[in-house]
Amino acid sequence: MKKSFLILLVFLMALNLAACSEDMAQFEMTEEANPEVAMENGPISSYWFPDELLEWDPSEDPDLLFNKSTVPLADRVSRDRLPTINNSQNKDVNVVALSIMNSSTSGNPSNGTNEFDSNTFTYWQYIDQLVYWGGSSGEGIIVPPSPDVVDAAHKNGVPVLGTVFFPPEDYGGQMKWLEQFLVKDDDGNFPMADKLIEVASVYQFDGWFINQEIAGTEDEPVTDEHAKLMQEFIKAFKDQAPHLEIMWYDAMTKEGEMGWQNALTDENAFFLIDEKEEPVADSMFLNFWWTVQQLADKELIQYSNDKADELGIDPYDLYAGVDVQADGLFTPIRWDLFEDDNGVPLTSLGLYCPSWTYYSASNVNEFHENENLFWVNNNGDPRNPHNATGKDWRGISSYVVERTVLNSVPFTTNFNMGNGYNFFIDGEQVSKMNWNNRSMMDVMPTYRWIIDNEGNNDLTASIDYADAYYGGTSIKFRGNMESDKKSTITLFSADLEIEEDYRFTATAKAMESTELNAVLTFEDGNTEVIEGDKEVENQWTEVEFDLSSYEGEVIQTIGLEVSTKEDKDPYELSLGRLSILNNTENQETEVSNLQVIDKEFDEENIYAGIRLTWDKDDNSEFYEVYRTNDNDTKSFLGVTRNPGFFINGIEREEEGLESTFKVVPVNKHGARGTSDTTEMTWPDNRLPRAGFEASQTLIAPGDSVTFNSTSTANTEELNWSFEGADIDSSTDDEPTVTFNEEGTFKVQLTAKNDEGEDIIEKDEFITVSSKVEGELENLALDKDVDASGYVNDNEAPPFAVDGTLDTKWCVTGPAPHHITVDLGKTKTISEVFVAHAEAGGESELMNTERYIVEVSDDGEDFTEVLEVTNNSDATTLSTFKAVEARYVRLVVTKPTQGSDSAARIYQFEARGIPGEL
Repeated sequence: MKKSFLILLVFLMALNLAACSEDMAQFEMTEEANPEVAMENGPISSYWFPDELLEWDPSEDPDLLFNKSTVPLADRVSRDRLPTINNSQNKDVNVVALSIMNSSTSGNPSNGTNEFDSNTFTYWQYIDQLVYWGGSSGEGIIVPPSPDVVDAAHKNGVPVLGTVFFPPEDYGGQMKWLEQFLVKDDDGNFPMADKLIEVASVYQFDGWFINQEIAGTEDEPVTDEHAKLMQEFIKAFKDQAPHLEIMWYDAMTKEGEMGWQNALTDENAFFLIDEKEEPVADSMFLNFWWTVQQLADKELIQYSNDKADELGIDPYDLYAGVDVQADGLFTPIRWDLFEDDNGVPLTSLGLYCPSWTYYSASNVNEFHENENLFWVNNNGDPRNPHNATGKDWRGISSYVVERTVLNSVPFTTNFNMGNGYNFFIDGEQVSKMNWNNRSMMDVMPTYRWIIDNEGNNDLTASIDYADAYYGGTSIKFRGNMESDKKSTITLFSADLEIEEDYRFTATAKAMESTELNAVLTFEDGNTEVIEGDKEVENQWTEVEFDLSSYEGEVIQTIGLEVSTKEDKDPYELSLGRLSILNNTENQETEVSNLQVIDKEFDEENIYAGIRLTWDKDDNSEFYEVYRTNDNDTKSFLGVTRNPGFFINGIEREEEGLESTFKVVPVNKHGARGTSDTTEMTWPDNRLPRAGFEASQTLIAPGDSVTFNSTSTANTEELNWSFEGADIDSSTDDEPTVTFNEEGTFKVQLTAKNDEGEDIIEKDEFITVSSKVEGELENLALDKDVDASGYVNDNEAPPFAVDGTLDTKWCVTGPAPHHITVDLGKTKTISEVFVAHAEAGGESELMNTERYIVEVSDDGEDFTEVLEVTNNSDATTLSTFKAVEARYVRLVVTKPTQGSDSAARIYQFEARGIPGEL
C-alpha cells in the first residue's frame, strides 16, 4: 500500500511539473524590431464620414475585436471621502481634457506598435473626463477613441468621449456632412443617433463630444432649422442612451450661426435645456475667449455661473475652456476671472490640448517634467501651494482634489507607463524591442511626488525606463541616504477597508540593504508604520507587510518608509510592484481556440503581419504572446488585454517554413494559466523574383538608358538581354546601354540563385525615334483638368498642372481620388512626374503611397499603363512603355503613408513628345 501511494505521489508530482514546465521555457531575447517594416493588415482605430458610418456594420468589421475596450470603467472613491491636501482644492469642480492622444485621426493602430513614442498621459487623478480629440476633412469627422486610450482611462475611472467634429469650410468642412448627420428616416428617427449609440456600446466607451462649426455658404447657410434639428438629435440620443454622455461645444447658436459665446448665454443654453426646462446635452465646453471679453458688464465666467443658477443648471456642468495647445505651461490665464472673491471656481475647467506636454517635449524626460508642472504645480508637490503670480500657470492640483480608484482588491500596479525601450517579466529582461500599448498602463501613484526626508536624506523620484519588474518602467528613488534616517514616500490615496485575508506586498531592489516599511494612514487620522518581513537587496525582493492587526480599518493613504543602516551617496531604490490581494480569489485561467485569422507577407516573404485570436477568458487580466523556438526557448512578442493580437513585421526564422505561437493568460493576481499554441506556414521564398525599371523609355537615336534591377534580395545572379542596343547582354545590377537605331525594342531579365530562376520580359519597352529632340516635354502644363473633387477654390484641380510647387490639388473623403488631364490632342507619353505633399512643405507622412496612371483616346475608356506602390518619396518620376493618348488620368488609391484619405498633389506632369510617333 505504501509503495503504491509513493508511486502515485511521484506520478502526480511529475504531472504537476509537466503542467508547470509548459510555460517555464527559457526566454530568447527579442531584439529590436525593424522600424522600416509596417505591414498593412494591422487593425486600426476607426474613423468615419457620416455616410460611411451609416453603412458601418459591426458584424462585417474585420477590426471589431481589436477596437473594443476590454477594461470596464473603474469606480472611483466618492468625492466626499477624498482628502484635500492643499487649501485651494475643491471637491466640486470637474476637469475635462480635450487631448490629442494620437497625432492624426487616421492610421492609429488599435493596441500599440513596436515604437516607443506615444502620448502616455498618466495624471488621470486630475481629470474627470477625456475627450479623444480628432477629426478632419481629409480623414473623417466622427472619431471614436482608440481602445488603448479607453482601457487606460477606464482603469483609472475616467470616462472617454469620442469626437464629432464638423470643421469650418476654410478647413474643408462640407454642408452635406451636417445634413447627412441630421437626416431623419420615415418614422422620424435619427439613424445617425442610433449609429453613435451603437459605436459607443460596441466599442465600450462613454459618449460623444459634438463640435459643429460648419457655417454653410451664402446660398446655403446653416439656419435655426439646423439648430432645432441638432437639439432634437441630442434629445433623441439621450432618450435612447441616458447612460452615454453628450458634451456640447460652444460654437453654433440657436439661430444656427457660428457665434462663439465664451459663456453660457441665451444663445447657446438651447443645447443644454429646452423651452420646457428639460435637459438636452449633459454639459458644455465654453469657448476660450472668456479671459478677454465681457457680457452685460459681467465677466463671462461669473455671467455663466449666474445664468446656470437662473436656468437650474449645475455650473460645474460648464467647462471654462483654456486653449493650451500652442503655449502649454506658458499660456497666460486670468485665473481671477475663473474664481469668485473667495477663490472658489465658478465653473469646471476645460483644457484644450493638454497633450502639449507630450508634443512640445524633445525627449521623454522633458515630457514627464512638463506633465508634472502642468498637472501638479511648479513645486512638484501637490501639498505645497503654487507660487505662480498673475497669469502664470498654477497647476491643476491647485483646484482639483486627487481622484483614486483604490477602493477594492485585487489591486496591483507595476508602475508601467504603457511603453518602453525593453520589456521585463518578473524582473527578467525578455525583450529589447521598443513598444507602446497604453492598454497595459497601470494605475500610477496618486501623489507625484510627496517625499518627506529626515536628516540629510534627499530622495527624489523619476520614471525609470532602464529597469522594471513587469513591463517597461519602474519608479526610481535616487539621492543621498543618511544612516538610520527615514524617507517617507506617500504614494496612493485610497478608501479601502482591510479584510482578513488581504496580502500587502511591495517588490523593490536597492543598491544598499534597505529597510522597507509600509506607511498607512487610516480614515480616523491615525498613521501606522508596518515593518516589512525582509530587507530589500540588490535583486528584486518581494517584501510583505502584515495587515492582520488592522482588519476592519479603512486605509486613506498608502506610502512606504525607506531607511539604510549605512550612509549612502548616491543611493538608488527601484520600486517595481505594489499589490494588495485577496488570497481567496486567485482564479485559474485558460487560453483556448488560438488561431491565425489573417496573415500578410512583404514582397520577399521575409516579414509578416499576423492576426491572432482566441476565446476570451473572463478571469484573465491580460495575455502574453510568444513565438516558440526550435531550441525550446520562447521569444516574447507582446502583451494585450484583448483576446486578439497583431504581430507586426515579424521576421521569419532562417530555416523552416513553420512558426509556432503561444498565448499565456495572466490573472489579476499575476498568476499564469494554461496556454494554447498555433502554427503558421510561411510562403516558400527560395526562388528569386525578377523585376526592373528604366531611366527612360522614349529616346532619340544615340541616347543611353540605365536599367535598374528590382529583383528580390535572394537573387544571386542577373542576366540581361537587350534588343537593338550596343550590347546584347549584361550581368550588372545597373547596366547602361545605348540605342543607335530607330525602332521599338524588347528587354529581358533573368534572376537566378541556387534554387532556380525567374524571367521577366517587356516587349517594345524602349522606343527610339528621331522625333525626340532633347528632354521630354511636360505635356500637361496648364491643360484643362477634371477631378473627382476638391476641398475649395484654393486647392482646385488646375493647381496640379500649373508648374509650381506653391499650390496643390487637394481632395478629401474616401479614396480613390482621380484627376484627368486633357492634352488637347493625341500625344506620345512615356513617363509621369508627381510632386507629393512633402514637396510642398507638408509632412512626409502625407506623401502618396500608391497610385495608378491611365490613358485614353476618348476620355471614357481608360487603360492602365503604370502602378506605383510603396512610395514614400516627396517626388516620383516613373517610366513606362511609350503610348499615344489624348487623356491622362492619375488615380490615387492610397493617398498617404497612413490612413488619411486626402490626396495632396502639388504637381502632376505627363512627359513625352507633342505628337504621334
